Amino acid sequence: MECSLGKGELLSLTGGAHGLTLRCLIGTIWLTKGDGRDYLVRQGNSFELSKGESALAEALEAAELQVRAAGVTRGSRSTFAAQPAGPFLPRLL
Repeated sequence: MECSLGKGELLSLTGGAHGLTLRCLIGTIWLTKGDGRDYLVRQGNSFELSKGESALAEALEAAELQVRAAGVTRGSRSTFAAQPAGPFLPRLL
């Protein structure tokens, strides 16, 4: 599934029965999955949620992303990113 988010829009994600991969095609996505850390997923990078995990994603700028069941690839190999977002928290409302 591919979708677009405007700056500040939120997307709730769940890993479901097999996990999922979020790939940022354009823009930057802020992601938190309840582990006490925040992550930035920048254009061209991906983030994987394990089976049963959930996360909240926010577009820090207009963004396009792709969400797929874990292990499903199409064309090229993804670069996985688990880069901590730093000390700031984007606005949630």
